[in-house]
Amino acid sequence: MNRRDVHLSKRMEAVVSMVSPQSFTIADVGCDHAYVSIALMQRGLANKVIAMDVRTGPLDIAIRNITEAGYGEVIDVRLGDGLERLRPGEADGIIIAGMGGLLMKGILERGMHILTFEDKRPELILQPQSDINAIRIFLHEQAYDIVRESMVLEEGKYYTVIYAKPCERQEQVSYTEEQWLYGKYNLDTRNEVLQEYLLKEENVLACILEKLQDIIQKAEQQGKEVPKSTRERMESAEKELEINRRALSYYVGE
Repeated sequence: MNRRDVHLSKRMEAVVSMVSPQSFTIADVGCDHAYVSIALMQRGLANKVIAMDVRTGPLDIAIRNITEAGYGEVIDVRLGDGLERLRPGEADGIIIAGMGGLLMKGILERGMHILTFEDKRPELILQPQSDINAIRIFLHEQAYDIVRESMVLEEGKYYTVIYAKPCERQEQVSYTEEQWLYGKYNLDTRNEVLQEYLLKEENVLACILEKLQDIIQKAEQQGKEVPKSTRERMESAEKELEINRRALSYYVGE
């Protein structure tokens, strides 16, 4: 590998684009083959990167890639689970991408000594694959303000990237249901990819509701008891569709 060879996927480009140019040391958690770590150095977005992963196989490849790219002295590779090998105050920014939201939340919870360290609380760049609302709620509870979000479509899948900074609790704003679920920033800025996602989701939910209503109607006509789980699923789908349409209302007048 040479210094021109790092090619990032669309979603990882979105992650790197969130990194503040004022960063000094970035921790790349779950670094895999270290392409993001190398890209940060190539683009001058950090003076040092700490690349960490829990798996030895990917780390071996990461070390080779880093060495071949010429960044062996400024990218520190560490084997460890989550943030366990990071010292409080050591990084001013942390990247965690490409994993489920609940797994990511667990990593952050186990690393609270990092997130709450004196006046050196790090900025966070997160790309959860699922349970994104749980990450937003966690950040709010830990006095992190979501400054920016981005949503991208890659190979038929939608990805959300969150950039959050520590703040004072009195500076925090309240969120609505649709803002927790889909992201206040993306809704306020009328992110076009999110709009596309919402329209597709609206169609799916409407179809689910139509099928459930048909099942219930036929059961009632035949004098059969409608399972409690079926009615609960319909209520859930109705609620989801209501929240979805409230989110779509942000785009009215586009």
